[in-house]
Amino acid sequence: MQTNYKGTVFFDLDGTLLNDHSAIDPDVADATRLLKENGYLPVVNTGRSPIEIDPVLSSTDIDTYITLDGAYVQSQGKVVYENNIKPDLIEKLLKQVDKFGDTVSMHSADQSSLNVATPFVEGFYDSIHLELPQIDPKFYLKNKVPMIVVVTADDGSNYQELFDDLTFYKTGPCSVDTVNKGVSKMSGIKHLLKELHLEDKPVYAFGDGNNDLPMLEFADYSVAMGNGLETVKSIASYVTTENVNGGIVNGLKHYNLI
Repeated sequence: MQTNYKGTVFFDLDGTLLNDHSAIDPDVADATRLLKENGYLPVVNTGRSPIEIDPVLSSTDIDTYITLDGAYVQSQGKVVYENNIKPDLIEKLLKQVDKFGDTVSMHSADQSSLNVATPFVEGFYDSIHLELPQIDPKFYLKNKVPMIVVVTADDGSNYQELFDDLTFYKTGPCSVDTVNKGVSKMSGIKHLLKELHLEDKPVYAFGDGNNDLPMLEFADYSVAMGNGLETVKSIASYVTTENVNGGIVNGLKHYNLI
């Protein structure tokens, strides 16, 4: 496994590396390849699962991922770290989800499953350009589940009040990412840097949303997208242009990475 890099550059996907059609623009793909040629390791750091990102990243040279909000980390085909939610805790969450009238999507490394399908859920998946997962409310009894997405219009605070062992990240208008307490994009970075012996090299990070805050605060150089939340921009070292307006390329050039 290659480890002799000058530094690491972490990218969120939705609203950051991807355009508004959940695809990679050619200039962004070129930038990630040039970044690697210049001696830096590009890493995707996302709430999405591995199976959701492989198709969209086929135009890049990126082979290192922190997925499921830090709960599943892999590099060059090797699993570096995983942190799975216990089945009894998932069962407790499912009961509460039913009481609140919400839905969940349970994610393993290579599959995902809904507990139930509703028109609201179908609209959510259509909005993020993903196929509706299979329906299997007992999925968690047969698979390791590092992350659950609560599909809801609420912000997740109603769940956070009830579950001390879980962390809930509001990641979109209809989605709340759910992982074990202590798991974050920042913790995923720490596990990866340790594995690749890159802890003493500079860390750069690009993001736009709430679940990017731990990653951006940890990075030596943090870049907020022009389309990002004000909370993200307020803690960033640099604010670049929007994701659909050269934001990645401009941010990389700002730090002379490409």
